[in-house]
Amino acid sequence: LYAAAGGQPGHAAAWEDEAVNVATGDFYRGTRATLEGAWVRPRHDGYMAFQQAASDRLNEGLAGRQDAPRVVADINRLFRQSFAAPR
Repeated sequence: LYAAAGGQPGHAAAWEDEAVNVATGDFYRGTRATLEGAWVRPRHDGYMAFQQAASDRLNEGLAGRQDAPRVVADINRLFRQSFAAPR
């Protein structure tokens, strides 16, 4: 019913439903594996600042050809610290 009204069905079985897929050119069946493999980025308050800091640190490490384990350790530390970000 939801797919027939133009929305995306929320129940996994609907993504395999023949009528739904005929009407959409196998859109749901063809994209289900991608949907199931996807994840949502963390949503805690400090995550966006972490993402910027980690990107900067990674860029610095790559540009300076720095030791990979050290760069990863720094990024992991930044991630742990992101949970203590002011709210």
